[in-house]
Amino acid sequence: MRRLLGNFGHLVRGRGIAAVMQFGSLVLMARALGPIEFGMVVLMQSYVLLVRGLLDFRLFEAVIRVGVPLHDARDTSALRRLVKVCHRVDLRASLGATALALIGAPLAGPLMSISSDHVVLLAAYSLVLLSSGNSTAGGILRLYDQFDLIGRLMTIAPTIRFFGVLLAWWFDAPLGVFVVILAGAFVTDNLFAHYYGRQIFRQHVGRPPEGERMAARLSDFPGLRHFIWVTYWQSNMDIAPKHLAMLLAGYLLGPAEAGLLRMARDFSSLLSKASVLIREVALPDLTRHWQQRTHAFAQVAYSAALLGGALGLLFVLAGYFLGDLLLGVLLGKVYMAAAPILTLLLLAATFDLAASPLRAASYAIGHAGKVLRMYVVSTMLYLFLFVVLSAWMGLVGAGAAACIAAALPLLFMVMLIRKSIRRRDL
Repeated sequence: MRRLLGNFGHLVRGRGIAAVMQFGSLVLMARALGPIEFGMVVLMQSYVLLVRGLLDFRLFEAVIRVGVPLHDARDTSALRRLVKVCHRVDLRASLGATALALIGAPLAGPLMSISSDHVVLLAAYSLVLLSSGNSTAGGILRLYDQFDLIGRLMTIAPTIRFFGVLLAWWFDAPLGVFVVILAGAFVTDNLFAHYYGRQIFRQHVGRPPEGERMAARLSDFPGLRHFIWVTYWQSNMDIAPKHLAMLLAGYLLGPAEAGLLRMARDFSSLLSKASVLIREVALPDLTRHWQQRTHAFAQVAYSAALLGGALGLLFVLAGYFLGDLLLGVLLGKVYMAAAPILTLLLLAATFDLAASPLRAASYAIGHAGKVLRMYVVSTMLYLFLFVVLSAWMGLVGAGAAACIAAALPLLFMVMLIRKSIRRRDL
């Protein structure tokens, strides 16, 4: 537990700096562009991130799941082949995502109420996906316990965005300049992750000895292909619905309402991003505890879940009592309408935060498939409720849909882990 909290601290420090920078750039961009143009930028970002999510295989989890036993056994030859095959999947996914985004831009743009001039800008922005295949590099950094470095890398894109948006706001730049700044930050962040992942791997593993077989296939690692597919679909259940919901908001309610939803979601992202960090930090240690059959497994999983839930509830209370005041002071009265949905999204993020270490525990046990099926049900329910409740209640309906869908996986994984521990201890 102490090691988990230490690694989490490194990530929180980096994420905290990143959150301040991202928050500042968001406020400046919202004030500079106004609700409608800000909503258009939000829809462009959501479109690109949705396409990326559709072809994101979360290779860092595969590197950890398969790489931890290989690393502990000092099997550097197998590690080299594992990294090679995962990097190949990363590269193909980034090329496929770029092609899909370019093809889909002329069709998706008009559906989101984006003008024909801005559709060209949307297609150009989609080219950033060429740099997106860095998941294997992230797995390498986690495998070798480089969480301090990961924390520093998290600050790169938000810092570039903040100072870029600050200059654009100061010079009253048009919408296109803001999109170029976002694209530059995205690409720079990915290139740094690629570079450091490569350097750390060479430092710890080195080059292959002469004569070593470097041909690598997924079939060389039993269960790897299945795990990648499971985490791929799990990734889609996590990311795609959020961005798809943003696009649906643009289609059903218009760009201005989509901008308000994005504003509320970014405020609540302090918790949702923390849930991802907890899962990434907890997975290596929980995997070791489960394989070693120690009682620390349950202690780490449940303690982290309770801690996350308690932290989240503090944010929910703050959002309920101070949300409208905060939005009005920082962004202006026009954005105060997002206060009710902010509280609901903070509650949904609290459920995600509590569920995050339990999901890592479920992966460590070997229940990734069962967790995936639960998230499929949760996602389908979320999208159905989003459409129905948004049409009926507006943005508040979107928040209610998020809360209901987020509570189901939490309850499911608590029961799943308790049952698995009982079977193990028999």
